[in-house]
Amino acid sequence: MNLKLRLEKLCDARAWVKLSFADGTALVGRLLRIGQDYVELETFGDSEKRYSSDYVSDYSRHLIPLGLIKLLTVESPAFAEYERRRLDYLSRLDSHDTPDLER
Repeated sequence: MNLKLRLEKLCDARAWVKLSFADGTALVGRLLRIGQDYVELETFGDSEKRYSSDYVSDYSRHLIPLGLIKLLTVESPAFAEYERRRLDYLSRLDSHDTPDLER
């Protein structure tokens, strides 16, 4: 199956994927959107670094040209940890948005 078609199906489900590149690096995140020649990936922390208490700096979005993607991993045991980080990040954002009187 074509890489772009596979990414489109995964994007519809907002699936977690690991995108590997030719230089040996990789990004793990949720697929948000796929364009004509790029993919948008939402990440919640770097697997190479320790999980820090600075949740805001762990979140990022990446626009990745399709030509850079060499390998796509759909299933990984680490995805559950990344989903936990995403939910933790979202709960932190919600707690910062509420006024002190409502807590």
